[in-house]
Amino acid sequence: MSLDEWTAMLDRLEQDAGRILAAAPGTAADADIAPWTPPATPLPAALADRARHVVELQRSAMERTRADLEGLRQHLGAVSRVPSTRRPEEPAYLDVDG
Repeated sequence: MSLDEWTAMLDRLEQDAGRILAAAPGTAADADIAPWTPPATPLPAALADRARHVVELQRSAMERTRADLEGLRQHLGAVSRVPSTRRPEEPAYLDVDG
């Protein structure tokens, strides 16, 4: 049964990484990735090459997410440097009723 469990786990990890890599620019961090727990049995030797491939996909997905987050940080930094259109001490609303 461990071969089936590990195959299902590798399928899931591969799909998660694929969703991140296929995401539109700036949205990789929005991919909904649920936490996972590896099967209780050791990885079968027959799946070692596939597991290495999945690890490489995950590394690519992490780099993509890291790049998206850095782009968002830069964007937020630029937005925070835009001066406000009004001074904070000025009223924001006018009470016309009294």
